[in-house]
Amino acid sequence: MSTDAIKKFLEDSAHYPDTTPIKFGEVEIPLGSLRALNAAERTALSDRMKAVEAQETDLKGRQTKIVELATKAQQAYDAAEEARKAAAAAPPAKPGENPFDDPWLQPVKNALSERDKKIEDLTNQLKQTLTTVGQAATIFAEDRWDREYASLDFGKREKKPTRQELIDFATKEKLNDRHGLPSVAKAWEKMSEADRLEDIREKARQEGIEQGRAQALASRIPPPGVPGPGQAPQLPKVNPNAGDLGDLYAEAIKDPELRALIEQLPAGMA
Repeated sequence: MSTDAIKKFLEDSAHYPDTTPIKFGEVEIPLGSLRALNAAERTALSDRMKAVEAQETDLKGRQTKIVELATKAQQAYDAAEEARKAAAAAPPAKPGENPFDDPWLQPVKNALSERDKKIEDLTNQLKQTLTTVGQAATIFAEDRWDREYASLDFGKREKKPTRQELIDFATKEKLNDRHGLPSVAKAWEKMSEADRLEDIREKARQEGIEQGRAQALASRIPPPGVPGPGQAPQLPKVNPNAGDLGDLYAEAIKDPELRALIEQLPAGMA
């Protein structure tokens, strides 16, 4: 009820006398009591009545929604119950029967068949690619090992290691090239390390012997202005019939000049 309607209702004493009962909820008062209220009190009363009317309107709307939801829920329950009864009444599937024979499942069967065919094709292509890549990698590795093995210098070694022996050694020692493959060259380099060191020591020893001989010969030449030939160093006596050269080191250090030459040789050369 609008404010104007309430005002008209309060002022219409001809149609609504003061004794007209007015009911607010469970409380009933005469209309005259309302007419005795001042303007502020009437305004507050009017606002209160509006709030009550708004609550009633909201309550009615909620009740309507509740009824609608309850109706939909009942309909859904009824549909589910009908589906359950239909499923219970359907004949059971026979053992070994293909469920995809059902016409309703034919689209699903076709979609799954197409997916399985694509997966099979992709799997076969992947296998072919892996096989091709594997063969290419094998050819690359074999050619690389052949070239490395052909370029190796085995020196004077009588029994040369085979290519496979070098590959196995490189694999065991984790001697790989920049491509991550076992390196034949690195394997031989490490395998022949002892031989190279022995060759270096032997070469240094021979150079020391030659240097000693040269210095011994130089000592036999007299300095300028000194008459007569230089004094030849006494060489150790060796019995050639004994089949060996004897203890050359022990005999050599007996000579002061040879001993001085031997002491000048690097460590391990004497």
